[in-house]
Amino acid sequence: GGESGASSMSSLAKEEQAAIPHLDPSSVTGLPVVPMNSEPDKRLSHKEVEQRRREKAKQYFDELRGLLPYGGDSAKFDKNAILHHSILLIKQLITELEQEEATATSKPVAGKVAPADFRCCFDLTRQPLCFAGLDSRLWDANASFCTLMGYSRMEVSGMSLLNATAPGDTEAATQHWQGILKNTAQTSLSYGCKLVRKDAQQIQCSLDLNIMSKAGKPVCVLVSANPSSG
Repeated sequence: GGESGASSMSSLAKEEQAAIPHLDPSSVTGLPVVPMNSEPDKRLSHKEVEQRRREKAKQYFDELRGLLPYGGDSAKFDKNAILHHSILLIKQLITELEQEEATATSKPVAGKVAPADFRCCFDLTRQPLCFAGLDSRLWDANASFCTLMGYSRMEVSGMSLLNATAPGDTEAATQHWQGILKNTAQTSLSYGCKLVRKDAQQIQCSLDLNIMSKAGKPVCVLVSANPSSG
């Protein structure tokens, strides 16, 4: 019984061996001979890995910088500034989405004005308006303000209003901003200056600053721009 089993296994092994294709040595003449590599490929050194990681990180930061709607200001941002403004922009977009969802699902109440109606007024009014942070960087602007400055809505978001002020008026404008923020009793202020449009044209304006507060602390500034011929 054992011999017949060994014999059958031997026959099966022979059949399997015969089924494996074998190359004739004469048919492979002229083909390059690839030596067997007894050792696995060498891994990248720590220095090479770090270099590749830095190059990839730079590509990501450059791409992220290009997506920021801050015009020429973003070229001055270091990596931390890029991350900071990206986070602010993402938060702003999330807030806008939440507001849109809330508006879409809310039902109008007789005798009450919905937040969407205020938003519509902000967008449609011919008065150039914008919301700015306490550092003068714009959070949002209506169509009239964007037209005044020559920027799109995405471009104007995050732009520094003080940086968009003509060099000759920047120092005085900065003092006005610092003064209204230090004086907690003062909630509004007006001053004149020239604003620099995207096309480098300067426009004489009277700016009205209105401090918006929460829990007694200033959080942002509503800016009304009034162009003049002077």
